[in-house]
Amino acid sequence: MISTPIGTTASGGRSFSVAFRIEFLQAWDECVAHGDKARLLREHNLAKGTVKRWLNARARGEFDASLQAAEVKMGRRQQHNEDRSEVIRLRRQVEQLEQKVKNAEAAQEIMGKAFELLDGITKSSTGPDAQIPPTLMSAAEYQTWLERKKL
Repeated sequence: MISTPIGTTASGGRSFSVAFRIEFLQAWDECVAHGDKARLLREHNLAKGTVKRWLNARARGEFDASLQAAEVKMGRRQQHNEDRSEVIRLRRQVEQLEQKVKNAEAAQEIMGKAFELLDGITKSSTGPDAQIPPTLMSAAEYQTWLERKKL
């Protein structure tokens, strides 16, 4: 319910930050059912006199300056968190792009080797004693082939 933790003093006593007090008073204001305020006091082990002092301080406007300072601080923290999340997002994007570059380089290397292999096959198969299948020969080439084979 209240997200701000209760602090401790050097002597071990409890210390309530302005943020905790404001959150507590908001929860106090939301208590409308019978026994809700007593339950809230028990949950946080607070005396009713302490809460009354906080209510009077809020009525006098003592929390306003602290609240504004806290909002400015939270704004800076919010900006810091946004910057941090942007850095994380960009790092993920860089990792993805680096992986794509590695894949593209590997594909390029494979294509280069395939080209060299096919080029070597083409050069070796088109030599002077290259054999053309009889079905692909022209009529004159077929006649020469038959004579060479003495058929």
